[in-house]
Amino acid sequence: MQLLPRDPWPTHLPPAFFAALHADHAAEGDAPAPDAQAMAWRCLQALPDGVVLLDRQLRVVAVNPHAQPLLRPHLTPPSAAGLPWHEALDDLWLDTLLPWVSPALLRGEASRVAVQRGPGDTARHWQVTLLPDVADGAVRGLFVLLRDETAQQRAAAHQADQEQALRQQLQQQDAHLLWQQTRWQALSDALRDAAVYFLDNDGAIHDWPASAERLLGYRAADALGTRGPDAPDRPHPLPADAAQALERAALLGQSESTGWVRRADGSRLWAHSVYTALAGPGGEALGTACLVRDMTEVHRLEELLRELNAALERKVQERTRALQAAIDDLEAFASSVSHDLRAPLRHITSYVQLLREDLGEPLAPDVAEDLRTIDEAAVHMGRLIDGLLAFARLGRAALRVQPVDMLDLLRASLNRVQHDPALRRPTDACQVHLPAQLPAVQGDPLLLAQVWDNLLANAFKYTRPRTPAIIEVGGHVAHPEGAAPEAVFWVRDNGVGFDPARAKRLFGMFQRLHRAQDFEGTGIGLALARRIVERHGGRIWADAQPGHGATFYFALPLAPTPPHEPDAPANEPTTA
Repeated sequence: MQLLPRDPWPTHLPPAFFAALHADHAAEGDAPAPDAQAMAWRCLQALPDGVVLLDRQLRVVAVNPHAQPLLRPHLTPPSAAGLPWHEALDDLWLDTLLPWVSPALLRGEASRVAVQRGPGDTARHWQVTLLPDVADGAVRGLFVLLRDETAQQRAAAHQADQEQALRQQLQQQDAHLLWQQTRWQALSDALRDAAVYFLDNDGAIHDWPASAERLLGYRAADALGTRGPDAPDRPHPLPADAAQALERAALLGQSESTGWVRRADGSRLWAHSVYTALAGPGGEALGTACLVRDMTEVHRLEELLRELNAALERKVQERTRALQAAIDDLEAFASSVSHDLRAPLRHITSYVQLLREDLGEPLAPDVAEDLRTIDEAAVHMGRLIDGLLAFARLGRAALRVQPVDMLDLLRASLNRVQHDPALRRPTDACQVHLPAQLPAVQGDPLLLAQVWDNLLANAFKYTRPRTPAIIEVGGHVAHPEGAAPEAVFWVRDNGVGFDPARAKRLFGMFQRLHRAQDFEGTGIGLALARRIVERHGGRIWADAQPGHGATFYFALPLAPTPPHEPDAPANEPTTA
């Protein structure tokens, strides 16, 4: 138990209040008026704390209702009046107060003790004050004052728990901030070709890490608090367009700029700067973060690449001029072939005819064979010249692109081929199967007709040994993986076929896979077909087996609105 403070509790009650409660013990002439005693008693009853008044013999003089916890369970405040204190007060409270009674009665010492009743969270906390009733320098009795501090204690404990939790949270935040600062410092110090620094809301530098000092050369003491722009007589780390970049960053959240930045030593670097506006949790502006990357080497490589591109462009122009000159030479050669070589061929043919007339009839068999050989060679030479001229003209002619009905084009071509005297066969000796419809394409109909002419002529020519000859024509829309859809057409026959390993040679100039005495030809037709298809953005290929016929395919880009896709035969390929 500790001593009370200087002013004993309760300090708000006047001395007359206690005198009124002891009216029966007052000296003659000092007794208060009866109404004063009643008012003091009502005040005692209304006090929020418990009060037990004992006389000097420790008998109970008065008890207010809030002192009930001090009494034995069977007593009430009115019934406790007049009883000795050891009969009125509970044994536990007697044990608590007993050591302090003698000092209070004999020496007038007041005491206060905190008492806890009950276990754990259900405990009740009390503050008991033993206060001497002193009058005229003598102790007339004792006041036992009881205050329930359970709510205050629990509130204090709850507040202490909250403070502890808050301290732990602050410690965690401090540790996290320290870790973030350490990581940021390590990251900033590790930058070599880049730097990060921060500007305040006015555009002045307020954080200048080691990476910025290392990259730009300015000391932190010289950079902090300064603003741009750069000037020849006063170098500054911010680029010349920093003000505009900061405005864009404030408006859009981020902005970028690229240009020369001057270092502290006067040298320059080609910098790519990224400005990012910073905002707090409530949206308040916290300044701007600036990331600067040294792009000098990249800029140098870009300049070198531009120079190389310019040099390459000059070379391309030179090659283009050389190619144009070669084309002009080719045209001159074609003109020469057309005019200069045809004249000797006409002379050969004419003199062969004159020689036949001069020799008269009948001719000797060997002479007739020789004249026929010369005549056939001249005719073959004329065909070669015609094919060469056609191939040369194909490279110069412009495509007249338009929608093409491939089925109509196919039928017209088939009619021309069937009426060629060199390819004509009896109707029952050749069966031609045409599809009901073909995909439409965009192209030059005159050139595409030549493709059908060459493929059909080949089919008729190389099925000559077969009876009956069977020729199938078809087409469908294909969807190659990873490529745009295309229209694929084919011509299939049951002719002599060829070795598939030599298929690529078919589409070269003057390339033939069969002997001239077996099958006539110049070796130009398929080369013309390949060039026409490729000029339309397509491709051409072939598949065959010796003695089992051949199939020639060509694919063209689809028209913008292709017609309904026909059903493909069971044995036709769907992709190349």
